[in-house]
Amino acid sequence: MNRTQLALAVVAGLLGTPSARAAGPLPLEYRLRLDLPVSIVAASAWIGTEGAKERLAPEACRVCAPNGLDASVRGAVVWRHPVSARRFSDALVFGVLPAGMIAHQLLSANQEGDGRAGLVDVLVIAEAISLAADLNQLVKFTVARERPFVHYGDPARPHEPDDDLSFYSGHTSLAFSLAASAGMVSTLRGYRSAPWVWGVGMSLAAGAGWLRMGGDMHWFTDVLVGAVVGTAMGAGLPWLLHRDGAGALGSDPPTSPASVAVILPF
Repeated sequence: MNRTQLALAVVAGLLGTPSARAAGPLPLEYRLRLDLPVSIVAASAWIGTEGAKERLAPEACRVCAPNGLDASVRGAVVWRHPVSARRFSDALVFGVLPAGMIAHQLLSANQEGDGRAGLVDVLVIAEAISLAADLNQLVKFTVARERPFVHYGDPARPHEPDDDLSFYSGHTSLAFSLAASAGMVSTLRGYRSAPWVWGVGMSLAAGAGWLRMGGDMHWFTDVLVGAVVGTAMGAGLPWLLHRDGAGALGSDPPTSPASVAVILPF
């Protein structure tokens, strides 16, 4: 063996070869007996507080006047027909984004040779976005910030429960938590498409925030905080609790993906 061959052999030994990686997605740390109930309870709390908005929402705003930055941005980005922007944001946040991210996780896991691992991905993502949504509900009901369309609207208009729930943007937080959790899970799994998930997902989430301002539903700072908190929750929870070796969810051995396929309603 000459010097060149020896050097190549050393480099190959240090870096490893493509065949050295085990087949299938990289493992995630999870406990089905804990993660599934947490996801269900968190999602139920989110949906329940939405349904009970008439009883939980404040009767009057606590934060009623916008600051100069919010007022100037609102004047620049609000649509001439705000209702159209609201409809687009609903379709994007509750249709396009979740459908795309769920499909990606299932297809990517299947492509890596373990289709059932995609169900675990979906569970981890659902847990992150549900907890992010619960935090958002708590803050909105507590802060009671007046929405821009209410502030600049007809003062004789009857008050509605949703009028003073502007801070911070739930649509934006949900979009960013979904994009960031799918991106983080894809990164932890080692999916080759992970950079695309981050890029496309975060871009669509930013578009959702812009549409919420265009629809006159939120101020700029509502959207900014929603993006920051949603990203932190979406990326942080999977990384802290579910990266391989995290050991943060208990001492029982992980449930197999086959069990998830039987229990989860997908």
